[in-house]
Amino acid sequence: MRKTIILVLIAIALGAYVYFYEIKGGEERDKEKEIAEKLFNFEKDSVNYINIKSPKGNFEFNKTMDGWQIEQPVKTLADNSPINSLLSSLSTSKKERTISIKPDEKNQFGLGFRAIHVSFKDKAGNENSIAIGDETNIGSNVYVSSTDTVVHLVGKGLKTNADKSLFDWRDKKAIHFEKNDIREFTLTNPEGRFTFAKEGSDWKIIKPIETKAEKSTVDAVLNKLENGQIKSVVDEEGKNLSKYNLNRAAYSIELLSGVEKAKTTISFSEAKDNVAYGKDGVRPHIFMVDSNFVKPFNKDLFGFREKKILDFDNNSVTRINLSHNNEPMRFHKDTSDVWYLDSGEKAKKWKINSLLSTIKNLKAEKFVEEDPKYFMNYGLVNPESRIEIYGDDELIAELNLGYTKNGLVYAYNPNAKPLVAIKEDKLKELFPPLKDMLEEVKPEEEEVTE
Repeated sequence: MRKTIILVLIAIALGAYVYFYEIKGGEERDKEKEIAEKLFNFEKDSVNYINIKSPKGNFEFNKTMDGWQIEQPVKTLADNSPINSLLSSLSTSKKERTISIKPDEKNQFGLGFRAIHVSFKDKAGNENSIAIGDETNIGSNVYVSSTDTVVHLVGKGLKTNADKSLFDWRDKKAIHFEKNDIREFTLTNPEGRFTFAKEGSDWKIIKPIETKAEKSTVDAVLNKLENGQIKSVVDEEGKNLSKYNLNRAAYSIELLSGVEKAKTTISFSEAKDNVAYGKDGVRPHIFMVDSNFVKPFNKDLFGFREKKILDFDNNSVTRINLSHNNEPMRFHKDTSDVWYLDSGEKAKKWKINSLLSTIKNLKAEKFVEEDPKYFMNYGLVNPESRIEIYGDDELIAELNLGYTKNGLVYAYNPNAKPLVAIKEDKLKELFPPLKDMLEEVKPEEEEVTE
């Protein structure tokens, strides 16, 4: 019994040894080895100050509540992305190899005047620094050092992320705003002055007339301002506006955000030689963009307004009445979702759906009158053609079509004010041949009918 107890105690002791030394101790040793191999040990999110001195310039950065800011050589917003990449490289770089050198040998590794010197501090005031030198002749490493006698080899990604110009470091947004907060904005361009207001998820034009705006064109303006990037900064102080044609800007945009309608402004020159210049109302610098940046701003009233003539839900349609050249076509849908001509012939469902899509997506080619009072001159008193769309027994959309002139047909939706014109070619799609709309009758079906 005593011998058994001794064996059990020995087994427990061996188990404890294996667990605490081999397993737990191994984990600790691996952790210590990993720490020893790392170039630095710090939490990158704790860093709030960075200084870089390199052949491309001397740069100083401070972290604020709104992100990183450049303090030197100019005071401006920084691009958070390259700074985060640098901090990530500093926190993850490993010493692939270590070399002992003499102080006067540093130049051989590019750690003299060619070096990039990076220093950074955390919120507690702890400071680290490193000099980054040349790339190695073999492999994908660079030489780095924080003393005069020791050189480490680390991955060259560290140098890539540190070796940047002022423009690389700086914020490249033309203007700062939150698109979802915009409630109203005014755009002035060579075609006029247009004011837009948000209605739910849609936009309307409120000046120079009140009408629905085409959402895609409004989104194109705001998306370009929100996501477009500048190509370069041409004037840090922004005092010579006339040099860049900004004293009389071709495009001026005033954004109003939130309930308080806080104002943000930006202006651009006319594009020339594939470039345009811009300046926001807050920062002093003048920047350059390519000509594509200002294209969404260069539209007239027709370009910005909604051009769809009818609006209805395709799925709710139960009847379509068409009349063209005194030839009526009337279709109805039964409870089984099958379409028929009123005389009983079965219609092609895909043809009906295609017709409904054509009608719903019909767009004005020209706005003729905003609020017409007389229709005689347009052939709309007794329309030559007419479309009626019903949902159950309710008329949910209608369109009258009148005279044809210069390849355009006058069209009027009685439920909307503008009298418009559409392309004459659209008549073929709106009023297809009856035979194309009907299912082909099989011979045996004809015999049964007889």
